[in-house]
Amino acid sequence: MTAPHADQLIDGYLARLRVAATDLPSSVRDELIEDMRAHIAEARTREPAETDAAVMNILDRLGEPATVVADARERLGIRPYRPGFLEIAAVILVPFFWPIGVILLWISPAWKARDKIIGTLLPPGGYLGVLLFGLAVATIHSGSCPTATDAIGQGMNVCGAPSGQSPVAMALSIAAVTLVYALPLITAAYLAVRVRWGRGRQATAIV
Repeated sequence: MTAPHADQLIDGYLARLRVAATDLPSSVRDELIEDMRAHIAEARTREPAETDAAVMNILDRLGEPATVVADARERLGIRPYRPGFLEIAAVILVPFFWPIGVILLWISPAWKARDKIIGTLLPPGGYLGVLLFGLAVATIHSGSCPTATDAIGQGMNVCGAPSGQSPVAMALSIAAVTLVYALPLITAAYLAVRVRWGRGRQATAIV
């Protein structure tokens, strides 16, 4: 074998190409990678003596992955999408005005479907959902308060009595409540970090 690292070199090139083509539609990206793979295979058959240097020359002739992808964008008429006011509004509104924020979130092409699902469901309803959940828990808790009888026979609500929780259990309860109330802001921060700059819109052929 005169080119012991040929497969690694080719796989590395195609991996870089896939990363550079992240913003392309998946069908276009896959077709581009398969075309490059076919070009490489054809060029290898024309080499009289394949060596690692020869494989590297083949890859050099194809061009840098970023350049190859840029040419594909130009050929297909794909214009990179630049996040702007729509994405800012979605990040701000998801925690505080959940329905509107979620609509903007799903309209924008700047997030993957997984990110949109997380933004929609963690937590559902944003702070309004957290508030409704807290009210429901408080209602259930108040409805289950036991009543005791004092020394003179009068009824007494004991919900305010010490619960007997250990310091560890109390600390965990406080941490859980804090996390629940912080979750909408954590989700908004996650969405802000996950915005994909340069996300391409649907490809349209240039006539």
